[in-house]
Amino acid sequence: MSEKKKTFCRNCSALCSLEVTVQEGRMTGATPDGTASPYGAYMCAKGLASIDFHNGAEERLMSSLKRQGPGDYRPVAAAQALDEIAGRLSALIEQYGPRSVALYHGTGAYRSVLGAQLEKSFLSAIGTPNLFSTMTIDQSAKWVTAGRMGVMASGKPALRDVDVAVIVGNNPVVSHQTYPFGPGESGAPGRAFAAARARGTRIIVVDPRRSETARYADLCLQPLPGQDAVLFAAIAHILLRDKTFDRAFCDRFTTQMDALRAAVAPFTPALAARRADVPIAQIELAAQWIGEARRPFVGSGTGPSMSAHSNLNDHMIEVVNALAGGYRRAGDRVWNPGTLNPRRVVETAVAPTRSWERGVMCRTAEIGHLFGEFPTALLPQEILVPGPDKIRALIVFGGNPLMGLGDPDRAIPAFQDLDLLVSLDARMNETARLAHYVIATSQPYERHDISTAGDSLYPQAFAQYAAPVVAKPQGVMDDWEFFWGVASRMSLPLTLKYWNYGQVFDAIPEGLPLGIDEPPDPEEMIRFLCRKSTVPFETLRANPSGVRPDLPPQYVLAAPEDNGARLELCPHDVAKELEGVLQERQDERFGYHLTCRRILEALNSAYRESSAVRRRYPVNWAYFNPDDMAREGIGEGDTVRLQSEAGTVVGVAKSDSGLRTGVISMTHMFGDLGPSTDPPGQGGSFTGRLTSLQDCLEPINFMPRFSGIPVNVQRC
Repeated sequence: MSEKKKTFCRNCSALCSLEVTVQEGRMTGATPDGTASPYGAYMCAKGLASIDFHNGAEERLMSSLKRQGPGDYRPVAAAQALDEIAGRLSALIEQYGPRSVALYHGTGAYRSVLGAQLEKSFLSAIGTPNLFSTMTIDQSAKWVTAGRMGVMASGKPALRDVDVAVIVGNNPVVSHQTYPFGPGESGAPGRAFAAARARGTRIIVVDPRRSETARYADLCLQPLPGQDAVLFAAIAHILLRDKTFDRAFCDRFTTQMDALRAAVAPFTPALAARRADVPIAQIELAAQWIGEARRPFVGSGTGPSMSAHSNLNDHMIEVVNALAGGYRRAGDRVWNPGTLNPRRVVETAVAPTRSWERGVMCRTAEIGHLFGEFPTALLPQEILVPGPDKIRALIVFGGNPLMGLGDPDRAIPAFQDLDLLVSLDARMNETARLAHYVIATSQPYERHDISTAGDSLYPQAFAQYAAPVVAKPQGVMDDWEFFWGVASRMSLPLTLKYWNYGQVFDAIPEGLPLGIDEPPDPEEMIRFLCRKSTVPFETLRANPSGVRPDLPPQYVLAAPEDNGARLELCPHDVAKELEGVLQERQDERFGYHLTCRRILEALNSAYRESSAVRRRYPVNWAYFNPDDMAREGIGEGDTVRLQSEAGTVVGVAKSDSGLRTGVISMTHMFGDLGPSTDPPGQGGSFTGRLTSLQDCLEPINFMPRFSGIPVNVQRC
């Protein structure tokens, strides 16, 4: 006898509502549930892959493991593993202090609500500032921009209000990553873009590849990688030249206009066209549309954040958005004021914080926290460099930092040097293969969750509670159980708080104290997280498809008074970086740039071993423009060698007519960490070997270069 159960997907920020079929305690399928979801009935390939994974595909771990020796792992009872981990942590803290312990928060941790909240409480209880995450090796340029420019508290406009949407280096039709970084809707993104175009919205896509999202574009610019700062400095130049910027907004909410005007003066459309290798007419037209827009939204994805000058790229993209007044204004409708954590939206600027210039600093670099985290690229040296406060224990929560970091010849020795490495995951990934303990964790459909991660991201007010659809296997535990279990053995009481980015955990006044004797009830913890919700927890529990509350219309409020804060368009370090970019000359040693590329069926390293992915992607193809293949004498399926300053990988060539010349495109997180010699035998090519963790790092966030990497290519 089968039954239908409601839940939601937790692969990405869309959090799509699903209806899962369960037969004899086993999930047998899933379909999208449009009963209440603001996206309607929608799910992608990763939703189906997650069902297979829950059922044991890809060698899912069903018990925790303890390393006996190199490559030798044996099952260990969860209670014993927690006892031993707590004992080793206590000993390290007693001998070396709390900064000897660090935590890495991976992609899989973002959708584990209780685990992510107790993670912060665990770090607070220990007293360590050492938090690292995927964000600082992904899009932390956006944090740097917020810290140097400031932000508008009113936020960006919803897609339904946007009349010009500019999407830079992002492919949301595949990645499902849109708001608040870029225009769009994370669920059913193609459907949302099609509806926007039907309303008359102009869509501009800036990407070296004519991506899946570019199918909806009215204008597609295909610049050389690493030239986003130049391109958007030129667009700013045009807006100022033609006086088409939003003067009223800029006079009220920005400063340093004269400094910006001077800094972008040399960045003429002709210069940008030459450097980015795009037609002048396209640059002028993009600037014209942005200047004419009533409510534009200029935003970006990982492309600019992973290539050369990533912080400057993001800053100049946001400068153009600010010049055009691309924010919600007083009187604008707030379509989603939040459900679980409702908020009043006020049109006011929030001053830059430059948090990294004060407070607790990294041990090996004079840099402080960005949004409460240290730069992940510094993690290997924080482990390896001798001295007080050296990191000796690392807990990896839902991630695979050895693959995410790249430069394995530097990263692997660091992880091997740790006295204690614990991996919380359901896969034996590359990082787990070096861990002392691998804690087999439950997966989304086996645990209690609430849609806090999407509360401000949905296009309309919506919330959904998910009870377990099936029971978790006997040998696995919830992420939160690990943190509570270890803390209780260390006699460290935890406090559950509703934490969000930008908040200091210890400064949050309200919390639910959790005792150390009896495990907390997950449903009661979620009830606490719903204490301010416009929809009571009992109502959410009674409506498993989710609730779209019927709220009175809400609008952006005018600030009661001028707080004096302004968006700083051109601070001193940004002006200096622009001057440096202006003086750059093309590196003639390399003929191509390698860019990153997402695929619909996988999420970073998750699901890459699924049968659906491997059928279509036995390797992560090295995509070339056909003209480049002909010039290099490369045929379809030929083996090619790609060499950067940092290293070499071998790939398998495939043509892509949508890719501009001079650019090669590959998906990250494939292959293994060893030398790249046999892509089919190694499951692909690990492009992280082309990245350095010591050279070409960005200032402030120490971001490595994962995209737009200068390479040479040779047919093998």
